[in-house]
Amino acid sequence: MSKPIASARIPHSWDEQIRAIAQETGRTPSDVVKEAISLYLEKTDPTGVASMARRLAALEKQVKKLVQLF
Repeated sequence: MSKPIASARIPHSWDEQIRAIAQETGRTPSDVVKEAISLYLEKTDPTGVASMARRLAALEKQVKKLVQLF
């Protein structure tokens, strides 16, 4: 069974913010909107949290390597 689709007209500034967040986090605009809605509804996708935790850990390792270079 496919998931339902929700749509709404939003201000251009929101669209720009959504796209910027998506690009900065390596996610799709759809994922950003789904997370925003889930936060509003007080629901969090555990896989999304786990994914962000893995990405954060990888970034922390990269920062440590960069610090060692200086």
